[in-house]
Amino acid sequence: PTLFERRRCLIPYGIDQDPYFRVQRDIAPKLGYYKAAGVMSKFIPGLEGIESKMSASKPETAIFLSDPPEVAAKKVMNAFTGGQPTVREQREKGGRPEICCVFQWFKILFEPSDEALRERYERCVGGELLCGECKVELAERVGRFLRDHQMRVRDAERVRDKFLYDGRLAQRMWSWEFKY
Repeated sequence: PTLFERRRCLIPYGIDQDPYFRVQRDIAPKLGYYKAAGVMSKFIPGLEGIESKMSASKPETAIFLSDPPEVAAKKVMNAFTGGQPTVREQREKGGRPEICCVFQWFKILFEPSDEALRERYERCVGGELLCGECKVELAERVGRFLRDHQMRVRDAERVRDKFLYDGRLAQRMWSWEFKY
């Protein structure tokens, strides 16, 4: 939008892309364009640990919007948690939600209630809630989300042609010569 239409735009991006947006914000005014505004998105950890990233080249680290709910559930059930090695130790010592991928996914995506999240945290730390129980609940929520999303995608595909255009503007803009 800033290049072809000379309009202001807002772009969501991850922290890893920040250097590119800083360069754009430095250069755009010198070329007579608007600076893009940005909104940094929250980092969602991969399923191998809270320091891990999701990766398309390692599908077990991420849940994709195209994953069948059963595949996503299997990935959740194999996710890293902050639990103890045995149920007995978990009950005695409690879990560590601060290093648990499953808890982080609840915190960021699947538990909108602060009170419910606080209760989940306290039950985990107190040893009342086991990692397997959290994984089952997260797998169910992820499955519901994916089924709903995939149904909406199918619905959108049925009406897609109503919103497509012939692309003349895009073709003209991509063949446009920039004069610096």
